[in-house]
Amino acid sequence: MSKPLRAVQIGAGSFCHEFHAPVLSRLASGETPRISLEAICDLDIERARMFAKEFGYARAYDDYRRMTAEVEADLIYCMVQPTATAAVVAELLPRRIPLFTEKPPGVTVAQAERLAELATDHDVLNYVAFNRRAMPAVLRLKEWAAANGPVRYVRAEMLRNRRLESEFAIGTAIHPLDCLRFLCGNVTHVTTRTNPYVGGEACDFHVRLCFDSGVMADLTVLVDCGITREQYAIQVQNRMMEISLGAAYACAFVPPGEKEYRNNELVLDRAAPADPLITGGFVGEHNCFLDAVEKGASVLSSLDDARHSLRLAMAVQDGYCGPMDQYVPRATA
Repeated sequence: MSKPLRAVQIGAGSFCHEFHAPVLSRLASGETPRISLEAICDLDIERARMFAKEFGYARAYDDYRRMTAEVEADLIYCMVQPTATAAVVAELLPRRIPLFTEKPPGVTVAQAERLAELATDHDVLNYVAFNRRAMPAVLRLKEWAAANGPVRYVRAEMLRNRRLESEFAIGTAIHPLDCLRFLCGNVTHVTTRTNPYVGGEACDFHVRLCFDSGVMADLTVLVDCGITREQYAIQVQNRMMEISLGAAYACAFVPPGEKEYRNNELVLDRAAPADPLITGGFVGEHNCFLDAVEKGASVLSSLDDARHSLRLAMAVQDGYCGPMDQYVPRATA
């Protein structure tokens, strides 16, 4: 039996506490652990110590450079704030240690492009945590489309309540945009319509995407509509499958699951599993990363691919309409 992979982690924030750390703790326990949690680092040393105690990390640090110098690691998990991601990941990639990082890969297209270049230059395995790609329902939807196509139309919606951030498309709506890329392929043309809210910088987004496969998709993003829900639907001739995401992405009264319709009949109605770490894709993405490290399997999302999703989210945030190959990000315009 192979030894567990030695893992260190940078960042101990609330999102990691709720979703990533519980999965890593599972992977480090049981009769055949896949990893060992060697160390956790956070700028707040007390928070790092509490993380270590709660989830089973062997040591706690408040300086990631000292941690990575002192602790021998087979894996690095980077869970820092988006504004810090580019600098930290750029420093880690030359170490050539397999790296798992939260999305987005930087906060500008230039940062994302640079990280993708560094990953290629140093030939380091990397994974970007766009968790929709690892959700079982999304994977089944993708498989269903491949088996029943050709796809005629795709629709997605992200409904949120009191989410009035000025750059919601980049921080959050990047998820359905990335998911649509995962389902449909390369985006060739985008048409964005925005509907601003009075007295602030927030707005709703109505987006039409055209893909190089010829498929067209519509995405509606409503940031303050009184309900939280996220759905995806794919239509082929005389058939349609739709999925509704579960906990953390929907109100308690919105049932998560999968439905398939054919000839005006409901032919599949499958409820989502109760475990949000499974339905949310967190178990899947961490296992995918470890499979890539251990077995050379492909990853669901890399820095090279994730840069295109960030670029698309920037275009939508800018209200861009036109070919994606002609879009100039505002940060570099």
